[in-house]
Amino acid sequence: MRVRRKRGESGNSIVEVALLAPWIFFLFVGIIDLGFYTYAVICTENAARAAALQTASGSGAQSPKDACTVAWDELKGLPNVAGTTKSCDALPVVVTQTTLCTQATVKPSKIICTDPGPCTDCGSTTDPTGRAASSRVAVQYQSIPLVPIPGLLTGRITITRVAEMRIIAE
Repeated sequence: MRVRRKRGESGNSIVEVALLAPWIFFLFVGIIDLGFYTYAVICTENAARAAALQTASGSGAQSPKDACTVAWDELKGLPNVAGTTKSCDALPVVVTQTTLCTQATVKPSKIICTDPGPCTDCGSTTDPTGRAASSRVAVQYQSIPLVPIPGLLTGRITITRVAEMRIIAE
């Protein structure tokens, strides 16, 4: 048995696809853009953590240059960073490192130090290995959207992650 079409129904499918195609395209582009943004957040978090670990466990005085180098190595695969010269003082990457305590030993506590200098949770003895013992690193990355969507994603998105690392000598 053959189904007969009414007159004027030929081409309905083409019109429906033509109406839905832009929406489906933007849905896929949005999913890909969200994936890139999530990747940038994860890379920024990893960069902050790695830089804090490097500056806290490194021997001798802490250096913002060391934090910059480690963070840059973690972020070098991101689209806005690849191919640019290494600078941690201006966007797309800004890295700031703060020494939490000037002594080399930190006692376990939940007190957060806001400025360099002796803190109430720092010990007075020195770490025999000469490590810096405590560091806070903030990494700021400016992401670019894959496809700017008017009203939603029109400009750059700044991602900031802070990591704090304390090495406790016993």
